[in-house]
Amino acid sequence: MTTKIIFTAVCLTLLMTSASRAQLIAESFNYPDGDSIGAHGWVHFSPTGTGTLNRIMVTTPGLEFPGFQFNGIGNAASVMNSGQDSYKPLSEIKNSESVYTFFLVNFDTVRSTGDYFCAYLPSASVTSFLCRVYARKMQSSSEKFAFGLSKTTTTGGIQWSDTIYSKETTYLLVMKYTFNTSSNTDDEVSLFIFSEEVPSSEPAPTIGPLTGTGTDGNDIGRFALRQGAQASAPNFRIDEIFTGTGWSSVLPVELSSFSSYVNGRDVTLFWDSKKEINNAGFDIERATIPGIWVKIGFVNGYGYSNSVNYYSYTDRGLPTGKYFYRLKQTDLNGNYEYFNLNNEVSVGIPVKYELSQNYPNPFNPSTNINFDLPSDGYVSLKIFDMSGKEIMALVNEVKTAGYYSINFNASGLSSGIYYYTISADNFKASKKMLLLK
Repeated sequence: MTTKIIFTAVCLTLLMTSASRAQLIAESFNYPDGDSIGAHGWVHFSPTGTGTLNRIMVTTPGLEFPGFQFNGIGNAASVMNSGQDSYKPLSEIKNSESVYTFFLVNFDTVRSTGDYFCAYLPSASVTSFLCRVYARKMQSSSEKFAFGLSKTTTTGGIQWSDTIYSKETTYLLVMKYTFNTSSNTDDEVSLFIFSEEVPSSEPAPTIGPLTGTGTDGNDIGRFALRQGAQASAPNFRIDEIFTGTGWSSVLPVELSSFSSYVNGRDVTLFWDSKKEINNAGFDIERATIPGIWVKIGFVNGYGYSNSVNYYSYTDRGLPTGKYFYRLKQTDLNGNYEYFNLNNEVSVGIPVKYELSQNYPNPFNPSTNINFDLPSDGYVSLKIFDMSGKEIMALVNEVKTAGYYSINFNASGLSSGIYYYTISADNFKASKKMLLLK
């Protein structure tokens, strides 16, 4: 992964969307409420022979955190206890440098003895948990708890946070595993915990770095969610899991707004960025049916920038109807993610009759002709040659009020000047166009 972009703009508080970002893991649980995560790329691995006992399920709503993810997009996963454990494979096995995983958690129940609820796994093991992250209730308050971290087994030692955290609060956690080469027990683990906006560069960890006495992992190939014993394991929701090999390269894009403005039959989209790393630009995509997207344009990014950059794109000449928009932000190396406009856009009914100049003009062999109808009625749109001879009737029927765009294909005609004429109610208009072959 590679791009860090922080967006702000006009009216909606929108942060990170369900992403198709090509990281080692990118998981926003953008699946139907009630699905098992095993139906979406997660592998249930423990305990064996228990059928569907306490599967980890998709639940709504998703978690939100300032400056991190796209609010309102996707759901979360509900992790309980005494049930199936699941892992998601990394897209690439790592055995050098560092691996980071960012994720959001919100705890409903935390127990006194405490247990680890997530960890890394080597590519060929479902038992050698690395960089184990714990939660333990405080004796002084049933509503407070501490996070903990160990490198491997508890015999290597668990270090607990000095800060006390609250249930029913969303926190951003970052796990870090660093491979070292001096011995087979010198790899390091760290845990970063945030209750407010995450910094764009790596700070000192909340816990760690720890080495412990446990043997280092051969590699990291999986991120695991663990439903431990009923007496010790927490109940919580997890969301927005992103894994990569660097702090700024893993930290997801932050959108604080992505908005639209309708002017007649034109829709203008607005967004802006505070900071960009490795941003090639944005594909603009539109849908008239939810989920069926068509690319309609591209806006170049600034690559690397620490200043605010403002963007806009105007989608012109739309027929009356409802539209959906999204941005596909692409890195210079081809990685990408999506940002959805959080509302549908309606192009309404015009206030007067109008016939627009065709575009393109001159044309070969096809062009578009737009016209506006403020009320229902019979419409005739015809093509004539220079002598006044009718060549073709493009429209000859009753139309409801709205904006219309008609394509005229002149592949069977010779080069020259042609006219198109509209009649609707008491409105009549003609315009000239030029076919050049």
